[in-house]
Amino acid sequence: MKIQRLFFIFIIFYCLSVKAQNKQFLYGFKEIPQSLLENPGGQVDFNKHIGIPFLSGIYLNAATSNKLISSLFANDGVDVSDKYQTVIHELTTKDFLTINEQIEVFNIGYRLKNTKDYISFGFYQELDLIAYHPKDIAILYYQGNNDSNGNLDLNRNFNLNDINYKGEAFGVFHIGVSRKINKKLNIGTRIKLYSGAYNIQSINNNGEINTQQDNNNNLQTVINNLDAKFKTSGLTGISTGNSISNAIKNGLSGRNLGLGLDVGFTYHFKDNLTLSGSVLDLGFIHYSKDIKTYSIKGDIEINGLNILNPPTDKPLDYWEGIRVDVDSQLSIDTIHSSYVSFRSPKINTSLFYKFGKSHGRKGSCSTTPNLNYSGYLNEAGIQLYSIFRPVKPQVAASLFYTRHIANFLKAKVTYTVDSYSFYNIGLGASLQLGKFNFYAAADNLLGVADVYNSKKISMSLGMNLIFE
Repeated sequence: MKIQRLFFIFIIFYCLSVKAQNKQFLYGFKEIPQSLLENPGGQVDFNKHIGIPFLSGIYLNAATSNKLISSLFANDGVDVSDKYQTVIHELTTKDFLTINEQIEVFNIGYRLKNTKDYISFGFYQELDLIAYHPKDIAILYYQGNNDSNGNLDLNRNFNLNDINYKGEAFGVFHIGVSRKINKKLNIGTRIKLYSGAYNIQSINNNGEINTQQDNNNNLQTVINNLDAKFKTSGLTGISTGNSISNAIKNGLSGRNLGLGLDVGFTYHFKDNLTLSGSVLDLGFIHYSKDIKTYSIKGDIEINGLNILNPPTDKPLDYWEGIRVDVDSQLSIDTIHSSYVSFRSPKINTSLFYKFGKSHGRKGSCSTTPNLNYSGYLNEAGIQLYSIFRPVKPQVAASLFYTRHIANFLKAKVTYTVDSYSFYNIGLGASLQLGKFNFYAAADNLLGVADVYNSKKISMSLGMNLIFE
């Protein structure tokens, strides 16, 4: 097993992490066609849209749930190795880092002749990863079975179930329909066909490492109930240096297929009071190509283990003897059977109120028609978001305010509380010039002035053609 390669990939995921895909700007922003990807039951007021290929939807959100980067590389005169020893003790197994990136290749939609149904379809590429801090393993790797003062720490259990990570890159073909049931209710659904390019995951592991004294007062290293699996698919392309070309090819070829479902609704209690909700990515990917699962099971007892200072003048022979001893007590297999990776379902819900109805749209500085103008200048509300992850769900709550600045320009301000920050302010706008639509949004604006210590920076943008 290529332990060094897997460890390197894990470190890259850990250090270049990007936050989970809460898109509080896009959700409920009915002037933007991509909002249907966040709620397939969203209200649609236009008759057709065409996304500008590769530019209609670009999303990236970089973040960390702790100050790992700023703590390690702060210019404070303290050696990095000393700071790392402090950091790994401060972090908990609930600390996590994730990455989510999406690039939309194409997106098209049109209204059927019955006028009630709006069909939209397209393809986008997505990268989604999550890694939890393996606290016990990090401490064991860094300081061995000693405590923070350098003294031997006997009978402490180091839990191998702290190892939890999952990442995959895939393409998504999708088609959805939003139906207007009546003046109050819109419902919708979206079918997704996943095409997996890469996958790497290790979850639900078991086992404990312990150093103790035997009956003769000799040190004994014991690993109990070890049962760990490391699953991979598509990594041959990485090892041969063709990762980008293989990701594109595998994402389009349907080598590793899966199915997904989105559902959503929009309900108007009154003309200016609306409730909406959606459940996204109820699905899975079946990985069947370029599969390698490394399975390790067993119990180990090793007496007098001393890797750093071998009690012999032939350390290579000593280490080889340990390897043989370990192999004899473990069941280590490389399995090439296919496996299923479930997606991480997401839930959105929102309640918002419109006010400040404009008669004649006073204050407009352009005669360009706003295709989606509702007559209200303002919207205010709350959005709740949750994504289900291997250890526990990640949740977020956003307050938002939307304003029609002109009949062709609409802006949205959000304040979000999530696992990363309690003071995340975001700002975005949608510009409609004739048939051309452009939108852009940025998150965590308070962190822009101090990017070094900021926990997250995110952005999204897109360009579309929208027709009445």
